[in-house]
Amino acid sequence: MSINKTNLSARVALAAVFLLVLALVLQSCSKFEYSPYEVRLKEDEKHINQRNVARIEALDIGSADTLRFILTSDTQGFYQSNEDIVHHINGRRDVDFVLISGDLTDFGLQKEFVLVHDSFKKLKVPYIAVIGNHDAIDNGKQVYRAMYGDFDFSFAVGGRKFILLNTNNLEFKKQAPDLEWLQKELAQSTGYDHTFVVSHISPTSFGFGKEKAQRYGDLLSQHKVSYSLHGHDHNFKHYFPFDESVPYLHTGTTDQREYIVFTVVADTVTFERVKF
Repeated sequence: MSINKTNLSARVALAAVFLLVLALVLQSCSKFEYSPYEVRLKEDEKHINQRNVARIEALDIGSADTLRFILTSDTQGFYQSNEDIVHHINGRRDVDFVLISGDLTDFGLQKEFVLVHDSFKKLKVPYIAVIGNHDAIDNGKQVYRAMYGDFDFSFAVGGRKFILLNTNNLEFKKQAPDLEWLQKELAQSTGYDHTFVVSHISPTSFGFGKEKAQRYGDLLSQHKVSYSLHGHDHNFKHYFPFDESVPYLHTGTTDQREYIVFTVVADTVTFERVKF
């Protein structure tokens, strides 16, 4: 049987063009992933903390004004509960912003981060998230940095300063928490009425770094921090682990269907556990 070489060449060329077009289509499709380790984000999924800090600062809250914020944590895999907590918070009219104290994800995958943001971007108020130990596995560090920003950062509103600290000692090869950075931030907090330090793992929990726990407690006491706020342990706890000067608080997971509301008025800080 003879083969028409001209027809064969034409068919090969046509097949090559088809494969090229298919590759370009797949490349342009945002849902197509070349690798589970690839970080490819939409614009509204980038620099979330930076953009939301700007929104908080734009509230123009003064030191004489009441400041009210919510603390929640460990949204990892609890997608329906996340939707429910957002709906419940949106029913309030008295909250300025929301803090998530880590473990947004189970496995540090981009899809998990995006699903959590898809829920919390529906909040009527800004939200800020610190990195948790589960967020720092796989390529979660790269995803968190691309979506939320620096692992350690701070912001201020209405005479109150918030220091968000990476305390995931094991996942960062014992380089976290960076207590030198924390000390500098606390030293620059003397002009504020209140200072809150927010992180995922507390100094009393495994994974913080036993050799760093006492110094952390000493720094917070020395600089008269108002509260040390945490997640990680999946249960509510309010206690004084180092002395009677600085209270420490852990909040539960979103799946436990509760969150903590902090109210700051002048020299007074109070909190309420809200179940929904």
